[in-house]
Amino acid sequence: MLITKSNNFNAGARKRTVGKEVKFGPLSMQFISIILFATLAVLYLAQSTQSATKSYKMRELEDKKIQLQDDKDRLEIESTRLKSLNEINDKTKDAQLENSNKINYLSNN
Repeated sequence: MLITKSNNFNAGARKRTVGKEVKFGPLSMQFISIILFATLAVLYLAQSTQSATKSYKMRELEDKKIQLQDDKDRLEIESTRLKSLNEINDKTKDAQLENSNKINYLSNN
């Protein structure tokens, strides 16, 4: 079906269709420019917001990494301390020392 400019219907006759001519005037150009600048502004704001969000996530992950490293160092020190206490206990058992029942303290006088 063709959309024509005339109101009569003649079967088999070729009719002139509505022209596909598009005209841009100064008002249309202003409207298109405003839409283009608004779109670019929205895209810029979206990108800067996304960048800020990633920056915050990156900072949180770095803080967590530092905390985990501190925990690891603390646990390594604790592990070394416990191993040394176990070694001392094992060496005292191997030395076959006797427990003392009476402890004598010296006075400061």
